[in-house]
Amino acid sequence: MKQDTPSVLKNEIDKIEVPQGKLDTAIQEAINKGKKQKIKTPKNRLAIYVSAAAILFFSIFIGSAFVFAPIGSMASKIPYLGAVFQSSDLTGVVMNDLDKKGYKINSVSATYLPSKEMEINIMGNDQYFNAVKADVKDEVQQILQAKGYDSYSIKLTKYKELKNPGLTEQQQKDKKVIAEAVSKEMAQKKYNFNTIEVDPFGKEVFVDLKGDISYYDDHKDLANTAVKEALSKVDHSEYKVHITNSTPIIIKKQNDVGGDITSKIGEGLLSKKEYKVTEVGYVEDPLTFNIKTSVSASDSSSKALAQSIAKEVNQLIELKNVKEKLNGKSYKVVIYSKNGEKLN
Repeated sequence: MKQDTPSVLKNEIDKIEVPQGKLDTAIQEAINKGKKQKIKTPKNRLAIYVSAAAILFFSIFIGSAFVFAPIGSMASKIPYLGAVFQSSDLTGVVMNDLDKKGYKINSVSATYLPSKEMEINIMGNDQYFNAVKADVKDEVQQILQAKGYDSYSIKLTKYKELKNPGLTEQQQKDKKVIAEAVSKEMAQKKYNFNTIEVDPFGKEVFVDLKGDISYYDDHKDLANTAVKEALSKVDHSEYKVHITNSTPIIIKKQNDVGGDITSKIGEGLLSKKEYKVTEVGYVEDPLTFNIKTSVSASDSSSKALAQSIAKEVNQLIELKNVKEKLNGKSYKVVIYSKNGEKLN
């Protein structure tokens, strides 16, 4: 399944060396430039910024094109996933940008299930939160646009400062009772889960289901009912229930040859609507990158979509620094429909 990259493109790509520090600086300059051209859209009241970084397809290499002349002449030929591979992780990029701008940010997180969402947790009092939330959202939107990521919604939350962060004796007891009751109920019904978290302050229970997106879709409502039944049995029906799945990018083994590559493939494909990707994982031996989409095998565009995804992955792996990681190891790319049927 391995496809050859055209020799001219391959040679040019192999010569690329990208200093990470200068890339971050270039990205920031591109984002700042975009902020000077603000267009308000009355229809949805969202601010849209037009910049070189926002309108071009690639993300990290847009900034580098203005700094390094050899890359500038090549910018339109660099594979999308190649740019993602060279860049810092998305949450790190956002956190660093907001920190440099002086915003008081507690955390930045990206989730893929049940929806693709980026959450920014802002510290400070209500007055500060209300004063900066619009600007913070604009900054994050700028970064997503610059990277070509269009699948995320942006959620802004306020950090909850606890006057007494320690649990009272009763809260500790409640937490233990609830966790044990929920765990027992889930086990009795044979539902697979990673973790159970109980928050006595917010009166919430978080259960993270173990398995792929199909398992999550099939069991999330059943698990929700099971948790509520468990809460009722221990007289804590007031707790809210959240059923999540935090592992759409499946890492089979830590620190092996496919780990870094898979995480970048996952970030790139999951972050763009056009690829319709819901899961990215891999098997180490033989090295196989498994990519699941939300399309049906009977969809007229499914084969073309699979070819487009496979092409992106193959182009990424042909980059010099990625090939060096593989050290001659062969690989396969398999694309699946939402029902698990092979599309390529």
